[in-house]
Amino acid sequence: MFKYITILFALMLNGSQLFAQWDVTSDKDEMTGEVSAYCSSKFASPTERMDFPYGDVKGWLGVGCDGNSEWAYVGFTTAPNLANTTTKDGYNLISTRIKFDDEVEQVTMTQDWNSKFIHFRNDSDIIEKFLTANTILLEMNWYGEGKTYFRFSGSGSTSAINQIRQSCN
Repeated sequence: MFKYITILFALMLNGSQLFAQWDVTSDKDEMTGEVSAYCSSKFASPTERMDFPYGDVKGWLGVGCDGNSEWAYVGFTTAPNLANTTTKDGYNLISTRIKFDDEVEQVTMTQDWNSKFIHFRNDSDIIEKFLTANTILLEMNWYGEGKTYFRFSGSGSTSAINQIRQSCN
């Protein structure tokens, strides 16, 4: 009986690790033959549900690369309407906090107007932390909601990032 419980526990543990894995995709430009590759975390809802019209918003972390560069971003199912940003020519500058496991730091991000994607400005530093963090907590100052938090799993990020790096080389 103990043997079967041990096997069941091992299957459940492996299943939960698979569930937390990051997804990997790639794209090849038909005209140039250049490859772009992307990996992303699973969707995460805010830690506390937001009110209408943001009640169904989900986010995900992502890393992209092509033959020349790598970049880190967060995507949302609805373009975020953030407060306390600095308006620039065609984009907003966002200063916020991110927590990698137990380490909190200040980050600067950019969002093109009306975009569902927000890009980190210090890509290489962020990507290195994606590689090692088990949990990533991102703070967004959502208009009308105040500070809103999205918690992402880092499980599987290392293999996913390494896989896209191989595709882009």
